[in-house]
Amino acid sequence: MNFKYRLTLLYSKFLETKTLKSKVYYMDDRYHGLPSSIPAKAQQLFDHAKLNECFDKGDTVAIKCHMGEWNNSAYLRPILVRVIVDKVKEHGGKPFVTDTTTAPYYFYGTRSTADLHLETAARNGFTHESMGCPIIITDGMYGTDDIKIEIPDGVLLKEAYLANGIAEADAMIVVSHFKGHGSGVYGGSIKNVAIGCSSKRGKINVHLTHHHKVGWKTWGFDGDNCLGEECPDYVLCNNMCPVGAFKIEKDHATYDREACIGCFGHQRPLFRCDLWDREKYEDWRTWFLIAMGDAATGYVRHLGKENLGYITYAIDISPACDCVPGSDSPVIPNLGIFASRDMVAIDVAALDKSVEVPGIHGSVAEEKEVMNPGDEKFTGIVGMSQWITANTCSRLGSGSMDYELVEPLVSEDEAAFAHHLFTPETPSGYYLGKGLKKFGTWTPPGGFSYRDKPSVTIEELSKR
Repeated sequence: MNFKYRLTLLYSKFLETKTLKSKVYYMDDRYHGLPSSIPAKAQQLFDHAKLNECFDKGDTVAIKCHMGEWNNSAYLRPILVRVIVDKVKEHGGKPFVTDTTTAPYYFYGTRSTADLHLETAARNGFTHESMGCPIIITDGMYGTDDIKIEIPDGVLLKEAYLANGIAEADAMIVVSHFKGHGSGVYGGSIKNVAIGCSSKRGKINVHLTHHHKVGWKTWGFDGDNCLGEECPDYVLCNNMCPVGAFKIEKDHATYDREACIGCFGHQRPLFRCDLWDREKYEDWRTWFLIAMGDAATGYVRHLGKENLGYITYAIDISPACDCVPGSDSPVIPNLGIFASRDMVAIDVAALDKSVEVPGIHGSVAEEKEVMNPGDEKFTGIVGMSQWITANTCSRLGSGSMDYELVEPLVSEDEAAFAHHLFTPETPSGYYLGKGLKKFGTWTPPGGFSYRDKPSVTIEELSKR
């Protein structure tokens, strides 16, 4: 084969890969029997998307998920993560469920250290027993166990900081809850990687709090707007900052920019009490969306696309993240479950579906007037474009905005899913039959007693 012909073949293959759309596999949330339950559909989509090809037998596989903030109620139910653990085990992987420590977002940050995070996870139903595998907070007790990832072509970030426990895993399945987010516009696979896989300093870095132009240290500050010690929360505010840079005095607040480590500790009083100048805020909030795309791209490159798979549950679609200590009404109906090998495509598919459906009456979608099919729900709710982060990742090559939505048929084989979803897998009649041989019957002596017919008419009982 001559050189020119080989070059032509290579170029043809290059064009083919450039035009090949990423596949996103999708099933809705409707239930028509065991194989159509949401857990069963997730397992089917795992197979359709060939997520088992992300790892080899014996590989350690991080199952990255969000286990919910204290008193949040919209986070993914533990069973929805457990069924992915079971699929990884079925294919010979050694799974562990993981998340990372958070910055001190609130007065009572219940996930800012590994021990608090595990306690919160257990309260929310995530334990070794419920998951069938270890739960590991992969950036250490205080979020300092990480590795630096260089991003030489980042749009904003030049580096990011990846949790070491995730970096050392052989593969990762990213299990995400699709919903809104106050700062990120929406939450999905990209954010689960960009923020969820970052160590504590990684999160500070992605949130650009130290950026020399839009970082929080550059914002104007007006401590005279603070009520001081008259405020019922002043003791709490005085204990938010780990280095004492933010303080409440008798009738005002003070802020030491030089001492500030940019940890979000004073976020709540800063925003709630209007102590800051909004001049640079708009740039910061949109630039943060770009920074997430940079970080997610850096982590995907380091871990390897071939070692990553994604499952997204678009259910209980609240307007805010699972990291807040409560949950508002869903803004759109359940969309279903998505699976893909492409971090960007799976997010864009969920976003496109969210545009197609109507908003829910009585929710924030109605308040923000994004109720109609065709409205960009999260753009309207948050006031920033819901496409910025995905576009950033796409430009950097960590995923594609262009995808093919594949909707495989739901299995009709209930027995097959009994093997995956039930222990024991033998029909219950077999075990109950053994019991009946021991105790005889559930029927009381003489049988049950009934009236011949209801003593009140159905018509009467049917009225309001």
